[in-house]
This record gives sequence, C-alpha cells and structure tokens, in this order.
Amino acid sequence: MKNTIAILAIILGVLLLNACNKRKVNNRFATIEKPQFENVTKVLNKYVREKKVTGGVALVYHNHEIVLHKSFGTSNIEQNIPFTNDNIFRIASMTKPITSVAAMMLYEEGKFKLDDPVSKFIPEFSNLQVLDRINRQDSSFVAHPASQVMTIEQLFTFSSGLYYGFDNDSLSLLFAKAGISEGFEERDILLADNIKKLATLPLLHEPGERYHYGLEMDVLGRLIEIWSGMPLDKFFANRIFKPLGMQDTYFYLPKEKEQRLVPVYMNTPDGIAPTDYPLTEYPIRGAKKYFSGGADLSSTAYDYFLFCKMMLQKGELHGVRLLKPETVALMSSTHLETGDQDMGLGFGLLSAKTHTDLARSVGSISWGGFFSTTFWIDPAEQVIGILMLQMYPFEYWNIQKEFEKSIYDAIHNNR
Repeated sequence: MKNTIAILAIILGVLLLNACNKRKVNNRFATIEKPQFENVTKVLNKYVREKKVTGGVALVYHNHEIVLHKSFGTSNIEQNIPFTNDNIFRIASMTKPITSVAAMMLYEEGKFKLDDPVSKFIPEFSNLQVLDRINRQDSSFVAHPASQVMTIEQLFTFSSGLYYGFDNDSLSLLFAKAGISEGFEERDILLADNIKKLATLPLLHEPGERYHYGLEMDVLGRLIEIWSGMPLDKFFANRIFKPLGMQDTYFYLPKEKEQRLVPVYMNTPDGIAPTDYPLTEYPIRGAKKYFSGGADLSSTAYDYFLFCKMMLQKGELHGVRLLKPETVALMSSTHLETGDQDMGLGFGLLSAKTHTDLARSVGSISWGGFFSTTFWIDPAEQVIGILMLQMYPFEYWNIQKEFEKSIYDAIHNNR
C-alpha cells in the first residue's frame, strides 16, 4: 500500500512539474499591453489596415518590465493565420550583434586584441589587394596591393574593405566566380572554406579607410570557431542561447518548430504578395552545416529581448554574466564615425554628433535585419524596442520610426 501511495505521489509530482514548466514556457509569449502603450499597437495596426505590412510582433521593455508584447496582423495571408507572439522570424543581420558579443566573450579570455591583424589567425588574409576594376566579360579583376593590414576591430566596424556581392552587379560576378556564399543559402560547404575563398578576392578600399557594409561578421564568425575550437552554432548554443534561456534561436530550426516560422512577403503594384526573393528558404532546408555569422539566425521577439536585456544590464541576465560591464561599455562607444550612426563594436551607436529624427536617446545601440526586423537598446531611458516584421525588400523605415516615436510619446506623456 505504501509503495502504491509513493508511486502515485511521484506521478502527481511529475504531472505538477510538467504543468508548471508548460505554464512557464507559455508565459514567455503572454500578451502584454500596459494601458499607456495602447497607441503603439494602434500605430502598428494602421500599417496593416493600409496594407503596407502583413503584421508582426512588437516587444517593448521599460523600467524593469515588459510593457508591450503583442502580435498584430496576419502571418500567412493565403491561409489567413494571425501572427502570434511565439512566431519565429528570419532575423538575418540581427545575427551580427550576437556574433559580436560571442567574439567579445573570447576577447575577455585573451584570445585576441582589437588591433591584431586578421591574418594572424587566418593566414589567407596576409596578401590583401584593393580592387581597381572588374572585367565583366570574364569576371576577372585588376587590383593593387593594400598598404594596410586588416585588423579585427575593422571587422566589428565594417571598415575592413569587405563587401556584399548583392550590393553591386559587378561585385556579384566576383562572388559567383569564386563560389562564395553570402548567407541565406544553405550550401554544402563549411564557413572555414567560404572565408578562405573570400580572402582571395580584392577589397573594395584600403582597410580602415571608411565604413562599407559587408561580410565582416562572417569572417568574425570564423575567428570565433578558431579561438573557441568549436563550430559557430555550438558556441552560440552553449555559451549564449542556453545561458540566457533563448529557447527558439537557431541557424536551422528543429522539425517541431518549423511551423512557427513565418513566410516573407513583399509589396507589389497589386498589393502584398509572397516575395520572389530567392534566398528565403533558409533556415529549414539544405546541408545544415554552414553557419553565417552575419545573416542566418532565426528567432522570436522574446528570445531577442533576452539578448538585449543582457546588454542593457551590462552583460548579465538572471545571475548569468556573459560580459563584464567594461566590455559592454567598450562595445557601446564610438569606434568609427560614419556620418550617420557611429559604429560601436558590432552595434550601431547614436552619438551626440548624429543628425537624426529618431526618438531614442544618445548612447542607444541598435541594428536591423534584411527582412525588416529591428531593435534598439536605450540605456538612458531604460528602453528596449523590438519590432519583428517579415517583409522584403527592407523599405519599412516609416513604420519602424513611428513605432519608436509612439513608445517615447507614451513614456514622456506619463511622467
């Protein structure tokens, strides 16, 4: 009899634990809308009514609490499926800040110095060339030797001379001929092999000369693999995602989570339609062994919030410290003036010199993604703003600015 009671007690305990865990998971995606932030939702729904976006998920954190976490609009127009807070988005270049944090964790371990040449760790970058011209007939090029070395700091600030091929038809010819991946495509190659190929191409300008957005974070991702001795996906999972409780962030989604990934749409003269962009098949197909440090993660608004909150709290979340406060301060300071937002280490930085109509405070750090996702972290106001859309091309700056303005209007009007 006693054994039977003990067994029943164990079973009941397991059931209660499972119920608690399920409730805990569900609370990650609970809808939250503090009354003073209702107008934020109205602003977002206006864009849905005007058929400028299909919808998305918004998350706002202010003064130690989430004040808005709400989905809006339709995630799948063909099947009339509404957005939900647990939807997974292709965050594309919002991978870059995560790669930057991963690298700076290894910086704290003494694996590199910011002024180290990249060639110290990847010898293929020893003989840098700067592009003079491209022969479009055969995709050959003429170049001259670079006068400067490429440093690791330049990777963080996008000033190394690297570039994306899709920016320019001629540059894309070089990438195609060399067989280089730019992310968004799951080819049967390793990051190490891709970076070696990249090192054979000429730079667009002298290292350190100016800002130009490119494949720097893919190179930094490869360096993380070299410094840590593990593939980039393993480092992210073991050293960042698991410690922070980011349960839905992956390079390749598990089968059981694929249905939560939302499709990408575009605006056409006839209205919103599925995008014809060819690289939106990631992250659920392909060889599943290529990990782009610049582009390939998918995530939820809540998961990305956990990452942002760690940065807002100077490198710590829920008793887990990823970075020292002084390292976060280093990342959040100006390392390159661009004429627009300055560059910190892997984050855009709103400096006192920046001329902008953004509502966020000076000292805010931010980034965005190719499929219209965005975030910013404002330490002065203790604000995190995240807006996850899934639209291409990236031309939804107005909704992002109005979203931001409505948040600060709500904060200032309730003081």
